[in-house]
Amino acid sequence: MTWPTHDEDGFGPEDARRLTGVSRETLARVQSYLGVLDAWRDRINLIGPGEGRHLWRRHVLDSLQLVGQIPGDATKIVDLGSGAGFPGLLIACAMAERSGVSVTLVEKSVRKSQFLQAAIAEVGLPAWVTNARIEEAPHERYDLLTARALAPLPKLLGYADVWLKPSGKALLMKGKDTAAELAEARADWTFEMSDRASLSSPEGRVLEISSISPRRA
Repeated sequence: MTWPTHDEDGFGPEDARRLTGVSRETLARVQSYLGVLDAWRDRINLIGPGEGRHLWRRHVLDSLQLVGQIPGDATKIVDLGSGAGFPGLLIACAMAERSGVSVTLVEKSVRKSQFLQAAIAEVGLPAWVTNARIEEAPHERYDLLTARALAPLPKLLGYADVWLKPSGKALLMKGKDTAAELAEARADWTFEMSDRASLSSPEGRVLEISSISPRRA
């Protein structure tokens, strides 16, 4: 079993590289990671059987679009609920070119954690895995937090409040319910935010959030 070289609409690796500005070396690491994903997907449920039809746009581009928003001085990055490695492992593929940067992947599933560890070892990425529930995982404070398809925004801000340095920021990938989630989040949290349209989906938004604090009663 192998992935198609391009999505069913013709979108492929060079399109993802052109839109995100990542290097050819990063793209090569991404392709090596996808090889590990391909080898493991018969063993455990990492990604749906039909996802090869839009792998490059829906998953690779969706993940790599965050790379340009990672500050140059961010050395400690955490990805919560890493699953099959989107976006955490793809960020690690890009961060391999920055000296001193590490990516921590937090994943509660033992089997998915084993896959993530295998991919890190195979590709040689500056990352490691914490196999634990987010609420129970031992952690430090990070410069940058990412999450994709994990939880509603109010809950994500609760995680970010605990996991981020005061100067840190979160890059959160949300969908068509972004406006409603923001309204709910503002009832309990104060924060600074900018957002932009996702490169991978007409309904998607990428939120960049910082200065997160709970509202006082």
